[in-house]
Amino acid sequence: MSAQAATYYELLGVSRRARSDSVRSAYRRLAQRYHPDKMPGNASAQQVMAALNEAYAVLSDPQQRARYDERIGQPRELQRQTRESVIALEDPGAAWPWYLLFATITFCAVAIGVPLYKNYVPGASAPAASPAQAITLVRK
Repeated sequence: MSAQAATYYELLGVSRRARSDSVRSAYRRLAQRYHPDKMPGNASAQQVMAALNEAYAVLSDPQQRARYDERIGQPRELQRQTRESVIALEDPGAAWPWYLLFATITFCAVAIGVPLYKNYVPGASAPAASPAQAITLVRK
């Protein structure tokens, strides 16, 4: 018997759709098996019995059981949403559009190429003052 079961349903060994009489019979069966008086040398028997009592107290009351079902149902919904978002990311149709990829590569090339051009091509950082001066520079 595991005192660290994931839910009260798993602790008592019943399904989530179990009726109150099957919850009660499961609790009684487990309480007789793990009662501290029946296991005098076992130190964890009190912890197991406390967990069984807590599970039965919640699952036997219809209002507490409804609140508990809502509370344990939320993480499963979040897990489903997370799983769907991961599937959407792994979908090849969810890749970047080609034009956005092209624009990103062009921007990176310009961002790297312009400083390289200005630093390593002579006369690139100081353009000619007028077209006439540019022509005279070319004739020389």
